[in-house]
Amino acid sequence: MRNSPQFIALCLLILPFNISFAQNLSLVKDINTTAINNSFPHNLTVFNSKLYFVANNGVAHKLYVSDGTTAGTGLVGPTTGNGIVYYLTSYNSKLYFTYDDGVNGLELWVSDGTTAGTTMLRDIWTGALSALPRYFTLCNGKLFFQASTPTRSEGLWVTDGTATGTQMLSSVYAAPFNSTGQFLVFNNKIYFQGNAGSGYGMWESDGTTAGTQLVKTGFFGASSGNYSVCNGKFYFNNGDAVNGNELWVSDGTASGTGMLKDIYSGFQGSEPSNFICSNSKIYFTANDGINGNELWISDGTAPGTQLIKDIVAGSNGSTPQNVIEFNSQVYFFASDGIARQLYKTDGTVAGTQLVKTLPGITSVPYIYEFGSKLYFLASTGTAESVFESDGTADGTKQIMPVVQSFNFADVNFAGLNDVLYLPAFYETQGLEFCKLTFSTTGISELFNLTGPVVIYPNPSSDIINIKFQDKISRLNFDYFIYNSNGQLMLNGTLNKYENKKQIHVSELKPGNYILKIHNAKHLQTFKFLKIQ
Repeated sequence: MRNSPQFIALCLLILPFNISFAQNLSLVKDINTTAINNSFPHNLTVFNSKLYFVANNGVAHKLYVSDGTTAGTGLVGPTTGNGIVYYLTSYNSKLYFTYDDGVNGLELWVSDGTTAGTTMLRDIWTGALSALPRYFTLCNGKLFFQASTPTRSEGLWVTDGTATGTQMLSSVYAAPFNSTGQFLVFNNKIYFQGNAGSGYGMWESDGTTAGTQLVKTGFFGASSGNYSVCNGKFYFNNGDAVNGNELWVSDGTASGTGMLKDIYSGFQGSEPSNFICSNSKIYFTANDGINGNELWISDGTAPGTQLIKDIVAGSNGSTPQNVIEFNSQVYFFASDGIARQLYKTDGTVAGTQLVKTLPGITSVPYIYEFGSKLYFLASTGTAESVFESDGTADGTKQIMPVVQSFNFADVNFAGLNDVLYLPAFYETQGLEFCKLTFSTTGISELFNLTGPVVIYPNPSSDIINIKFQDKISRLNFDYFIYNSNGQLMLNGTLNKYENKKQIHVSELKPGNYILKIHNAKHLQTFKFLKIQ
């Protein structure tokens, strides 16, 4: 009696855990319907309560818009040219990007989200030559960017959204001194590497010609890394002829700008990178020449700049990547030389702990925080699939059924209205514009014990057993199994003469399904999970 299906189901009913049904992948729209298949959706940007993104329709890259439905996903433009849309940026209730219409070269374009409202804002380098606007950065109510002209190959430009308000600020050469793809923003100014003809230096600009000026001479051009603002200063990777690329700090003045610590003595340089500010301290990765590339922490002083923990002993290091603040701690992915491992730290040795090892995963090229979880691409070297994590070992897992994406330029995810949008491989359509919908249900919802039918086990890998109450066990029942998209996957009849009634589900892919069992008088619906 204790091993009856009813008893098993009741025991499962009171287990203190939930099963997450966040893995409902669906295709929003197949944009590239040619034989090439992949449309490579990227640069996903939320704008005016909709999602805008760049995709290749088989002919060219264009700007698309979506409200999350197939019918509501369509081409915005531009309607002319076969170029590529670069650097999609939201500013002042419009979208700005770089595009080549086939006549004017790569120039600055603007869109209000409609085809009619998508036009070239200004032909900066007139004719077919390209100005290539790039490094779009919002600051002080203006949009800064770099562009080329016959008189200045890489000049600093600014726009207020009008053609006349799109102007080069000065004749100074301007380029970011970091690899984030944007200028450094601090105290309502941007900072950049500049040269007005008398040598390189760190410059600043408030968006006016008069306010664009040299801060400190020297070459400010880090070979890698980004920057972070923390406690009234900004920290970045910068190098000189003596120390190589090291950890620098600035308060925006000449006297307050300098090397904070020579972590790797000599010209080699520690190459600090992956800067983030958490709990008033700077976290970054660096190589001191002894412990390899590991995670460091700084309170803004040289003595307070220290290695947190030598995760992999020796000079190889654990090469942390995708350092991110989550749940008031810092999470990152480190490698033991075989697989990537998810770690978390509070900045102390004791507080730096392994969350979970990801066997077979060699790199994590992208991570995105959405809702109360982290979603990331994990690569085996041959394919990238999507994982999720709530910051715990049990809550860090590959999304099932397997959701595969691809690591390419400007790949990203975007959350809108409790739905996660992403590029993903969908059946035979290739890499297309997809979405993950979310719902969390308790284990009790997997078992419908109020009706005359009980199913077990649930989850199941190959067989679902059906238990009827005696009064209806001698009737025929039809069954229908649907996937999360409502597509009929299996159907058949449970014959009244069969003593043991079973449904074989081994041919189904892992994932969430709906099972309906009914005849002329009875109907019962179940959710069940198919596992490997």
